[in-house]
Amino acid sequence: MRILIVGAGVVGNNLAQELSHEGHDIAIIDQDSEKIKRISDTLDVLSIQGNACMPSVLIKAGVREMEMVIAVTDKDEINLMVCFLASKFEIKNRFARLRNMEFTGDEQVFPIHELYIDHAINPGKIIIENIVKILKTPGAVNVAEFAEGEILLREFEIPENA
Repeated sequence: MRILIVGAGVVGNNLAQELSHEGHDIAIIDQDSEKIKRISDTLDVLSIQGNACMPSVLIKAGVREMEMVIAVTDKDEINLMVCFLASKFEIKNRFARLRNMEFTGDEQVFPIHELYIDHAINPGKIIIENIVKILKTPGAVNVAEFAEGEILLREFEIPENA
């Protein structure tokens, strides 16, 4: 799959590394030239230094051939704009990291699809939800939900002498 990642911080770098190792064709954009150099020195991906809110930079990264865009900069506004532009290039799979609860939480003003995003990821919200799930099951080290919360898979550590 051809994937464009916008944001070469810890999340973007790890995504590029993992997805590249899985055999995906990756392009990554960031404004920070040091981050782009570090990635281009260590990974076999197309690394572009520039402002991803500029269509010319997206085109340079090959946006017209991409099947997915993942915007994980530390700025919601950039991630929103990148997904909007990706929609104009007719990319069907658009992910955005959004920290502001006005975009992803109970305070959400617009449905996410109206923001040209297919999948919004709020790291803080995910952490809170996971902690609450674990706290509801004393002793669990992990809890996964299926069927919209109807099925819970719980992981427990069992001592060797049990």
